[in-house]
Amino acid sequence: MPLAGRDKKAVLALIEHAQPVYLLTRYPKKQVLDDPADVKRLSDGLEGMRAAAKGLPAALKERHAIIPWDELAQTPDSDDLLWRRAKRIAPTVIRELTPLLEGEPEAAFFLRPEEPKKKSAAKKPARSATKKTVPAAKTVPAAKTAPAARPSGARRSSNGAPSAP
Repeated sequence: MPLAGRDKKAVLALIEHAQPVYLLTRYPKKQVLDDPADVKRLSDGLEGMRAAAKGLPAALKERHAIIPWDELAQTPDSDDLLWRRAKRIAPTVIRELTPLLEGEPEAAFFLRPEEPKKKSAAKKPARSATKKTVPAAKTVPAAKTAPAARPSGARRSSNGAPSAP
């Protein structure tokens, strides 16, 4: 379903604010939260996303229910909560709403976050209780033997050179 011009502008603004937020969440949490300038950038980015999301129609929000719109609408009260919301919301917004702007010139430069990795539900096969494993027999190293005597009776020195008789 094509978007109306006003809705397209709101989606475009939302994604434009989500991109720097997403990029900040790619850094380690401690690094971002220890820098007041980064925390301000993160907070301003989420605030911009919040303002842009207010301009979206309810029908669009219903079609993209995977985005936690209610969390986005609330202002976080701590830096840790700010980080968690940014980490959860920004990539989802970009991933879900970017296809709505396909064909737009601006969409060519949008980030494309990867899908979150799904945890494997396959478990390793359980070991059978009836099958017993027998440890392998230990091998005994062969006894060291003295070097064989040379046929001429000459011996070699420790460095390999022939020694005088």
